[in-house]
Amino acid sequence: MGTLVTLCVSASVLILAASVEPPKFIVPNLPDLTIKTRRTSGDWMSRVDTLYLKGARQRTEAVVEKPTREAVNWAVIRQCGEKRVFNLNERDKIYASSKIEDWSERSRRARPVSLARSGAEVMMTIDSVDTGERRQFEHYAVRHVRVKIRVEPTHGALTPPSVEEIDGWYIDLPGFGCQEQGARGFGFLSSGQDRLQVKWLGKATRGYAIEEKSVKTQVGNKTISNVELLEISEAPLNPSLFELPAGYRQALQTGNGGADLTKPDTVSNRAQYYWTRLTFWVRGLFR
Repeated sequence: MGTLVTLCVSASVLILAASVEPPKFIVPNLPDLTIKTRRTSGDWMSRVDTLYLKGARQRTEAVVEKPTREAVNWAVIRQCGEKRVFNLNERDKIYASSKIEDWSERSRRARPVSLARSGAEVMMTIDSVDTGERRQFEHYAVRHVRVKIRVEPTHGALTPPSVEEIDGWYIDLPGFGCQEQGARGFGFLSSGQDRLQVKWLGKATRGYAIEEKSVKTQVGNKTISNVELLEISEAPLNPSLFELPAGYRQALQTGNGGADLTKPDTVSNRAQYYWTRLTFWVRGLFR
């Protein structure tokens, strides 16, 4: 992550292939559960992710295993019952708080907006197959799903061609993220004004990955990513895990609901932030 970490809602280029409708907000009631996994990608990323679940509350942590001087450990606490989420910079003890949006309700009330793009067409073909194999971890049945995603852009598209093959084992966690889980659990990042067309072959659902291998080939480059299960436990969890820790300072507010999680919201930091914005604005006038 860069030096500036800004949390905001912006015009998204993430096309959720799972469903046309945004996910519905729900308040889950999940039993105590801890899942710890190691995620690696190529030879540059190795991270341990820990998920804690307790009733209507959830906590996720990410710890980089080969930290640099600027590496920060991040945590997110979701209090679904209160519709509140806390993003934590655990290294510097800084937090940002925001309301959990019900995007399905917001979409229903909003005026229709055309999201049509004018660029070249990109065809994505997804073949997702449940092998029928099952494993048992504690009280959870884990499903084995294999997926192949082929991206084929037409002439003039900005999105590069790629093929990704995924082989994984997944747990169903109803209400994870305080949301009704999508029909298939896939997302796709398109570039610029490219027009995405999705073709489904097999339509097996995924879930929370506890073991997964992904091989993606794109413009001659091959990236191998893995998820490895380190721990799974149903031992009771302390409720304090899901509360804002004492001693944390609020992050610098950057407008439009954003926050810089690397800086506390002090007078000096606020002045520096607005001075920087003013400087860019003035420079823009004389270009």
